[in-house]
Amino acid sequence: MKFCAVLLSICLLLGISQALPADDAQAETVRLESENNGVDKYSFAYETSNGITRDEEGVLKPGEGDAEGVLAVKGSTSWTAPDGKKYEISFTADETGYHPSFKLVA
Repeated sequence: MKFCAVLLSICLLLGISQALPADDAQAETVRLESENNGVDKYSFAYETSNGITRDEEGVLKPGEGDAEGVLAVKGSTSWTAPDGKKYEISFTADETGYHPSFKLVA
């Protein structure tokens, strides 16, 4: 499950980066926060000079009895499209699957 969430996040970011105008290739990271205790939770967030934001938080939920735990992830990313409109994708991912929500912010 963790691998699927990470792979989906990477694909999402690659897709967004391919859709950006060429001048966005010069964007720089203006904020980066990361925390990982290496055991049962992690989080990260960043913002770029061209207005892309991304945040994600994952926590290991204990399993029932001897069952392995499940990684529950939630996060979002937002960007301004070439048409000037701002979009956001929010998601959760857990034992029930990946659940995205896409919206026009402004």
